[in-house]
Amino acid sequence: MNRVLLMLFLLALRSPAQDLLPGPDGFTVRPGFGTKKAIATGIVGFVFVGTAADFYFSWWKNSEKPFSFFTEHWLDGGHKGLDKIGHLLGTNTIFKSLRNTMLWGGYERRTALWTAAGIAMFNAVEIEMGDAFSPYGFDYQDLVFGMMGISYGMLQSEIPALNNFNLKFSYFTNKGFKTPAAFIEDYDALTIWCSVNVHNLLPDPARKYWPEFINLALGFGVTENETRREFLIGIDFNLEAFHTSSEDLLYAEKILNMTHIPAPAINWTEGKRVAAYGIYVK
Repeated sequence: MNRVLLMLFLLALRSPAQDLLPGPDGFTVRPGFGTKKAIATGIVGFVFVGTAADFYFSWWKNSEKPFSFFTEHWLDGGHKGLDKIGHLLGTNTIFKSLRNTMLWGGYERRTALWTAAGIAMFNAVEIEMGDAFSPYGFDYQDLVFGMMGISYGMLQSEIPALNNFNLKFSYFTNKGFKTPAAFIEDYDALTIWCSVNVHNLLPDPARKYWPEFINLALGFGVTENETRREFLIGIDFNLEAFHTSSEDLLYAEKILNMTHIPAPAINWTEGKRVAAYGIYVK
C-alpha cells in the first residue's frame, strides 16, 4: 500500500513538460494557446487572406463578367499541361505548408490535417469560382487537379512511404518579381519537380553508398512562350536529411524543402537535343 501511495505521489510531482514529447512528424502537441500556437494561427490566417487578395488583384480585379465555363483538354491545352500540374502543386504546397505550420505551433495532428485540407480545398474552389466570373471561366479540370494535390498531401500524412516522393517547384523569371506575385504571367520560368528519396528506397545494406541528402528529381516545364514542353532529370537536395532536435529548425527545413534548389540536371526540350547543365536554375 505504501509503495502504491509513493508511486502516485511521484507521478503527481512530474512536470507537465515531461509529457510533451515529439510526435511522428517531429513536433510536440502543446495544450493551451501559447505563443507558438498563436504565431502558427496568425501565419495560417495570413496565408488564407493573403492568397485570396493575391488572386483578386492578380486576376479578377475589374474583370467581372457573367458566370462561364472553360476547359483546356486536360494536359493538352494552351499551356502544354503545366497549368494543370500547377494546380496540383499549388494545393499540395498550401496543404503541406499549413499543416506543418500548425504542427510546429503545437496543434493535434488531426486538427492540423483537416484544417490544412479545408483551407486548401477552399482555395481550389475559390480559384475556379473567381475565374468563372472573369475572362478565364470555371474549369472543372483545374479543380480535379487541385483536389488531387490535396489528396496526395493527406495520403502522405498517413502513409510515411509516400514521403519518398515529394512535389517541389523552382521559379526563375527574367521579367522581375512584383506584388501581387502573378506567377502565371511567366509559365516559362516555372519547373515542377517530383523529388525521389533514393536513400530510403534502397535496401538497408546499400543505403550507406547513397548520401541521405541527395535525391533524384524528375522535372516538367515549358519554354519558348509555352510552345514546347521540357522534361528533366537531375539532382535534388533533401534538406530534411539534416536531422535536428530543434523543432524550429525542423519547421524551417520542411518549408524550404518544398522548393528545388538549383543543381545539376539533364534537359530534353521537344524538338531539340538533350542538354546537360552543371547548375539548372529555372
